[in-house]
Amino acid sequence: MPETQEKEKDNRTKEWRNQLHKIAAEIGNSILTAYFLVMMLVFPFYMKNGYQEIGDVKYFFFRKISLITIFLMLCVTAGLYCLRGKKPSVTAFYKRLSGTDWFVYGYLVLLLLSYTVSPFREEALLGAEGWYMGLVSQLLFVGVYFLFSRYFRWNYKMLYVMLLGSGIVFFLGILNRYSIYLFGLGGSKEMAIFISTLGNINWFCGYWSIFCSAGVTFYWISQSGWQRAVAGIYAMTGFMIGVLQGSSSAYLALAGIFLFLFFLSFRENRAMCRFLELCMLFLLSCQTAGALRALPGLTINYESAPGLMLTNTNITLYLGIAVGAVYLLFRGMDKQKSIRIARWKNLRWAVLLLLLICAAGFVVLLTANTRNPDGVFGLGEVPLFVFNDTWANYRGATWTDGVLAYQSMTPLRKLIGIGPDCFAGYLYSVPELADRIYAQFGNSRLTNAHNEWLTILVNQGILGLICYAGIWCSAFYNFMKKAHIRPALYLCAASILAYTVHNMVSFQQVLNAPFAFIMLGIGEGIRRNS
Repeated sequence: MPETQEKEKDNRTKEWRNQLHKIAAEIGNSILTAYFLVMMLVFPFYMKNGYQEIGDVKYFFFRKISLITIFLMLCVTAGLYCLRGKKPSVTAFYKRLSGTDWFVYGYLVLLLLSYTVSPFREEALLGAEGWYMGLVSQLLFVGVYFLFSRYFRWNYKMLYVMLLGSGIVFFLGILNRYSIYLFGLGGSKEMAIFISTLGNINWFCGYWSIFCSAGVTFYWISQSGWQRAVAGIYAMTGFMIGVLQGSSSAYLALAGIFLFLFFLSFRENRAMCRFLELCMLFLLSCQTAGALRALPGLTINYESAPGLMLTNTNITLYLGIAVGAVYLLFRGMDKQKSIRIARWKNLRWAVLLLLLICAAGFVVLLTANTRNPDGVFGLGEVPLFVFNDTWANYRGATWTDGVLAYQSMTPLRKLIGIGPDCFAGYLYSVPELADRIYAQFGNSRLTNAHNEWLTILVNQGILGLICYAGIWCSAFYNFMKKAHIRPALYLCAASILAYTVHNMVSFQQVLNAPFAFIMLGIGEGIRRNS
């Protein structure tokens, strides 16, 4: 009898613990949901004093809400640990770690090690002034990843929140480009480099690359008509501001996402139809942007934007008609069941081979024209085919500076780096490099190489770069392995792909890196639970 009572007592204890565990898990998910809502609907619009010190304002807002969230989640996690009822298995814990988790842990270790031995430890803590990508931010990114991958429950309502917040940001950007400022943020030619509520066009483009790619991919996976309508409007808005905003790095992200969807679309006819529809939407957005330019009262205020040529030409119209004809033909053949696109999948490898040949040819011509003062094939006068400091909007200078900085380091520094966000601190501490930078940029301070991975190489060394690159590459691979089961993983894969491609010519900042790690964590959470 006492033994039976003891078992009943144990069962009641287990049931009680399970109930409390569920409640704690719900509280944790609610906290992260609130954080997600703030990041998507409040953070992009939070400003003080217009565009003055907007980077500082955004950073301190992000840091504050992130620290509060992480503290609350640590309390919840401690409660969950206490409610387990038994000591957790270390073996089971390690078995549950994905390749991405290991790379994140490796990156965390390298961050701490790099900071500990950094000669610029004061700057490494918060990061360079105005950028703040130091140790604190990096630790927050890591924390955001683990919290979202373990405790956040994804549903498509969250996607609509994401589209709503970023869609408004995009729409405000479009208005700004046509010299309409709803909140009196600017309007002069000097202010045209700032856009929407995000500030500098490069910062805007980093944010845009993450969310536009997700919205475009949502259109591609959408099933119902109303989903396609919502995603279609969003995609057109994203395409239009991508063309108008002013940073040429947007075209790298666009190329990456279209190539990504092109490869996937050979799986089935429906997917190829969606891809062709997206091509038409992009061309239609270019024509729409051009038509708006002709309306009285709407004046483009950033004529140096490279994408504006797409809004002032009939080429996009003719291409739209051609793609539309192919689309109608394909739909007709699909209805008659006379075509199965999967049988044409080798075509994508032919396209990839052609792109690789073009890329190799470009590198050969670039090298030849750079070494030959007289030029090759008459391309010596074309800036794109001569690598120097001004190449690709001064990426030639910043990339060379990054490589020279790494080459000048000691063997230990080459392994673990100079410290988080200490790129500028190191460059200006080496007289030869400092003289070179002053000659290139005058009093403007160079805080990164305008290539995220090259900047990581200097800041966290080759080991840090291996871990950082491993995070994004392993996540993309793992997401794609299960995306056919959980289509939402396509959205996460597209976002981190566009972020990575974009940042090959850009940099980490508070308006792109936090969102990239959120998408990374959401994707890992979906993958773990699928």
